Amino acid sequence: RSFQPKRLVTVGQDEGLGAQRPSPFFYAEAVDYTTVHTWWKMDDLVWDGVFGKDPGKPTLVQETGIMYVEAPDGRAKRSELELRNILERKYAYSFATGGAGAVQWIWNINFYMHNVNESHIGALRADGTEKPEAAVSYDFGAFIGGIRDLFRGRKLEETAIVYPYSNDFSHRPLAWDATTRSVRTLSYLMNVPARGVGEYHLDALADAPPKLIVVPSPHNFSGEALERLLSHVESVGGVLLLTGPVGLDAYWRPAERLKELLGAGEVVNLLREERVSIGVTVWPASFGGARIADSFKQLAEGASGSGPSAVVEAAHGKGTLLWCPLPLELNEDKASLAALYRFALARAGVAPELEWLSGGDLRGVYGRKLEMSEGSLFVFVSEFGEDADISVKDPVTGTVYSFTLECERSVLFAADREGRLLSAYRPGETAVAAKGTAARGGETVRDSAGG
Repeated sequence: RSFQPKRLVTVGQDEGLGAQRPSPFFYAEAVDYTTVHTWWKMDDLVWDGVFGKDPGKPTLVQETGIMYVEAPDGRAKRSELELRNILERKYAYSFATGGAGAVQWIWNINFYMHNVNESHIGALRADGTEKPEAAVSYDFGAFIGGIRDLFRGRKLEETAIVYPYSNDFSHRPLAWDATTRSVRTLSYLMNVPARGVGEYHLDALADAPPKLIVVPSPHNFSGEALERLLSHVESVGGVLLLTGPVGLDAYWRPAERLKELLGAGEVVNLLREERVSIGVTVWPASFGGARIADSFKQLAEGASGSGPSAVVEAAHGKGTLLWCPLPLELNEDKASLAALYRFALARAGVAPELEWLSGGDLRGVYGRKLEMSEGSLFVFVSEFGEDADISVKDPVTGTVYSFTLECERSVLFAADREGRLLSAYRPGETAVAAKGTAARGGETVRDSAGG
């Protein structure tokens, strides 16, 4: 083929980034943009964006849509309105994680397909009429097109999660469970955004050093990557949080590591019920299912293991090391994991993107602010079974935004550097109100989508 310098090159990639498929972190340098296709894994749509986004390349959710799901009696399990809501959420998440947007798969139904799973996919029915989901593409296109010039100079997230590839490539992979639980806890339970970085691609940390780096329950982890992280924290600063045993090398062999820095001792088996001391509070941790068979914990040097584990904190050059000897991301109790993350975020001085005045404690309500050089994009998504009254304050501008986030729907809006509303995407009659110090204070804005 002739060389076409203006033709963009990428690699199509379904959502199993942690499975036996190429990860964008490995091929990003060879393509113009990375991709991820969000389909079945409805619980991990934020995870898809976090670990599909190489820091140095744009990311496109190149194919997304809704696979056909049948009820046991053969009827469609989801209505066309529910399909619209799912697609809307997927579009919203594609921007919320710093991506360049999404492309629906597919526009026209292929009614010649002999697979009922595939033949139902599409915004246009076989007779050419539009399903409700078609409006999502129209409305998002109008909204994003109207604010296209805003997407410059994005401020990166202050928290980074390391994807532990040594473990994921091993014969006992735990990385999927650990990283999805980490992202879900931070994003939904705590309203804390995070970016992803690969174990073998830690150079990305140098360009915009995060305040907190989380290595979630990797178990086996390469010595080279560990040394890179330790060196980064020592010379640049920030907090490095390690969870689970640190005494296993990339090949699951015992390794005497961090004995002097953290007092790491013997690697031993987990029990079904454990406890961990975080600061002044002792939290329960439950390791159900196969966890007592496939996972480990590590004792502090000289400890007998008869008492609770304890988070260890140690100064390291310009930064700080935190170590939780339990693989807390693999436990069933989200409260204990959230407590550990709150402790680490406080130590790292990670500033909240938004001050939640109402709605921030509702599980299934996701929201964040993407700060750019000339303004911000705000994205809110509901996986919650009720309408929710949301009120958030932008700590930078002091502006308060209040609106109703409808059950299963999404609300997006853009504001300038002073907090003045520029444009809004909102389903139905949802209103976005800009209050406080911004211009048009207290006015209810009822723009049509993209208006």
